Amino acid sequence: MTPWIYVGRFDPGFLGISIRASASDMHSFGLSDRSRWAPADVLAELGDHAVVSDLSRKTVLDHELRHFRDSLLFPFGAAVTRARIHASYNGFQAATTLKLLSGDADTLPIPLQQWLRMPSDERSAYLAGKTGADGKPLRVPRLPVITADDDVTAFPAGLHGFDRADALLAGCRIALADYRMIDRLWQSPHENAEKAVYKAIDAWEASAMICQLAVIERHVGEPLMQRFMRWIERHGPAVYRRGLTGLTACLERLNWPRTLRNHLVLVTWAQMGAYESETIMSSPGLRLATLASAATLGSRWPEGSAFADLARDWDAVVGSDSFGALQAANASFAAFCRRSAELPLLPPTLFSSLAAARRTMAEAFIADPDRYVTPSDYLADETRYPLPCVGLEYPSEDLGSDWADSTPRDWSPAVDFDSTLVLAGMAMLSDSLFLPDEKSRQRDGSRVIANALGLHPRLLIG
Repeated sequence: MTPWIYVGRFDPGFLGISIRASASDMHSFGLSDRSRWAPADVLAELGDHAVVSDLSRKTVLDHELRHFRDSLLFPFGAAVTRARIHASYNGFQAATTLKLLSGDADTLPIPLQQWLRMPSDERSAYLAGKTGADGKPLRVPRLPVITADDDVTAFPAGLHGFDRADALLAGCRIALADYRMIDRLWQSPHENAEKAVYKAIDAWEASAMICQLAVIERHVGEPLMQRFMRWIERHGPAVYRRGLTGLTACLERLNWPRTLRNHLVLVTWAQMGAYESETIMSSPGLRLATLASAATLGSRWPEGSAFADLARDWDAVVGSDSFGALQAANASFAAFCRRSAELPLLPPTLFSSLAAARRTMAEAFIADPDRYVTPSDYLADETRYPLPCVGLEYPSEDLGSDWADSTPRDWSPAVDFDSTLVLAGMAMLSDSLFLPDEKSRQRDGSRVIANALGLHPRLLIG
């Protein structure tokens, strides 16, 4: 029997931790006591299904908590959060414009990411002979054709309110570009002719997995932690396996032992690329590969050195300034928050609290970076760094998904649940419209579209 891996999400469409639950899980998760653990000797006697499932459930919040903090700290987090907010807001604006201009349309081909790129003759061929439930030909909204290489640099960066005659065209163009940017960031910036081997998402998950392993070790001991890690390395999600394997390979080049701290030191530095001034060189995989190559040629750095010293030496290898990149990203993100707070629809406090959380996170890290990369020290004080709200997402017949505030009682969230729920609603509609099923994070996008726009979604195949 395959263990159940409990997976949360840090998706900046909801600026906290989101846990996707079934209706039956919803109440049990909310009542779960994070302080109570099964005895290690009892767990040791159980099979992998029970052990991995239990430990996964107990530590899913710890895994997602590291994602939240990494997103507040690293330039990558600033870039992907900004792009995600852009996509959600601009896509929602495009959706509301579509509703106003859809006329007598009754059907909407989705995802728009595919339909908008389809030439007019292919659209006509697709619709030919197809009828709705009433037996009549499908009536679809008139939507522009937008090529895959559409250039939107003429538009100012940021969130847009569309009030021009070409609102629908502009909205769709910008939303598509926003989603392209998100995908490019997670896949890691790289030259078009190349393929990213170790992606940003691999490093992202490795960081959270290492912290999750540290929590397991702290509560039930190293043998069970090692057992959990071996299961992940053999059977866990591919992104977890790639993340850990890539770090282990680099540690071997450095001639460092495979401790949790050494993994965390590497992956923390790897994610400190600037992403604005050195986009491709900011890729965690490229930073690690450059470091590994230097080690192969004989460079050595003492294991256990202060993180700031290692970062300085490793920056010299890749030609970057990691701490300077953090500060520059924060300044840029703070300016984005100030501009965005003036726009309608989203609460201004969403942006002021998000900017304040990034500032707090950066100050705490810069004051003592070793605490953030030393698992025992990092776990010693949960309140030292910003805490998120926790949203439990569960199925809803009316909305596709609904949310419940499941923030632990002793947490004071940096961004409150009600404010970020407004953004999550925008993301729900925008994702349902624009993204294919394998990339959309919505449970039932068709229901979302039907309820919000009054159109029957028709899924494009191929």
